[in-house]
Amino acid sequence: MGLVSVEFGLFFVCFFALYWAFWRQPRAQSALLTLTSLALLAYYASWVASACFVAFTMFAWLVSRGMDALPRIPRKAWLWIGIGGGVAHLAFWKYAEFFRVPLRETLAAHGFGTGLLESTWLLPLGVSYYTFQGISYLHARYRREIDGPLRLSLFDLLGHFGLFLTITSGPILRARNAKHLTAYDGSECNGLDQIRQATPRKVLAPTLALTLILLALAKKWWLAGWLSESLVDPVFANPSQFQSLDVLAAIYGYTLQLFFDFSGYSDLVVGLGMLLGLRIPVNFRAPLLASNIREFWDRWHISLSVWIRDYLYIPLGGSKHGFSRTQLNLFIALVLSGLWHGQGWNFALWGFLHASALVLLNIGDRVFDGREKLTRSGWPGKALGVFVTVNFVCFAFVFFRATHLADAIAVFRALFGNLFDTPIATDAPLWLLAMLVALLAYPRLVHLPARYASALDAMPTWLRPAPLLATLALVAMFAPSGVPGFIYANF
Repeated sequence: MGLVSVEFGLFFVCFFALYWAFWRQPRAQSALLTLTSLALLAYYASWVASACFVAFTMFAWLVSRGMDALPRIPRKAWLWIGIGGGVAHLAFWKYAEFFRVPLRETLAAHGFGTGLLESTWLLPLGVSYYTFQGISYLHARYRREIDGPLRLSLFDLLGHFGLFLTITSGPILRARNAKHLTAYDGSECNGLDQIRQATPRKVLAPTLALTLILLALAKKWWLAGWLSESLVDPVFANPSQFQSLDVLAAIYGYTLQLFFDFSGYSDLVVGLGMLLGLRIPVNFRAPLLASNIREFWDRWHISLSVWIRDYLYIPLGGSKHGFSRTQLNLFIALVLSGLWHGQGWNFALWGFLHASALVLLNIGDRVFDGREKLTRSGWPGKALGVFVTVNFVCFAFVFFRATHLADAIAVFRALFGNLFDTPIATDAPLWLLAMLVALLAYPRLVHLPARYASALDAMPTWLRPAPLLATLALVAMFAPSGVPGFIYANF
């Protein structure tokens, strides 16, 4: 059951009514969230995925308890046990399929049985997100940010790691506050305070919540689906048959598709969370307005960027050991983030490109004696920065979209080799013009949801459903049939 489906909509309406029946008892609401999340995971995921989730959560809880119950073992040793277990758990499921076929062939050649290796090993639902949350929780326990009465029970931890809104594609929730990880209104949104909340919850900014849900449907169902079906998928499936402008439009189109898909999911999760009185961190803050690659990562998949900063970059030494070591730490962290997305060389190269761009940006700041000197030189410098950054991001995403490195090479070969001898097969000039207009209008479009919500608030209460239903009808009218799965659910 995807979050963008009639089934989920009906389920959420029923759950919403039951949830708010306990409005005086926030602990009962938290328990209901946990039980519902476990029930949905058990029903829609495989038994393997459910067992993996429960086993990992129990492991994280036992390690966190061991930090206090067995003081003879240093807390740092417990932390490393927890991190090692989490990384091993994630790496196995991320890369087991990569080694399954050669291992099966090797065993078969030597006469051994290969029963368990015959079928494909599917990635368990949410494994990356709850593993990252587990490592974050154990680190907070190690630093005593969560100690004594603040410790979460096993039941609470199951709810924190497995919240049905976020387990599929994030955001990565944190038990404690983290810099740059804030809710829709800039407020703190750590999981611990919300799980342990003693005062009655309330629906947060209901008109804005409904606006975000409508925006999410427009992004995911209409725009991402339309781009995928009409432009991106046909070109990437067989790039050699398309003219260079078609390929260029598809490259830009894929970045927009990915943005609409993932930010739409995040808007939906934030909006649904607000209806339940939960503050879920905003994961995207206008990333296509970034004027350099550093700013892009401050705006794109923010919960992952913050996680990489706190649990890869800083443990590697951060910026404490001189300029050269800082760049090495940044480089390693971003390459590892590329490998997290998948086991192919294309993902490694994508991480390498972003790591190289960030290091070169820092070197440029040092050489020209000023951080972000270009973008502070006025609007022409900022516009140039946005142009370069957006183009870099779009072309790097070719490696992200490709199944294999050879597929990405085929896209670039068609881009540079099919300019004169292949007719234009799509409305590429119109696509490119529309994307340019959208980018130029983007600084104003980012404020549209808040203005829409304000306009709703200014209406009489009885009239508010009319524009909401009209907007939903328009989205349904223009959206393609069917709703593809969320792209980031594969990671």
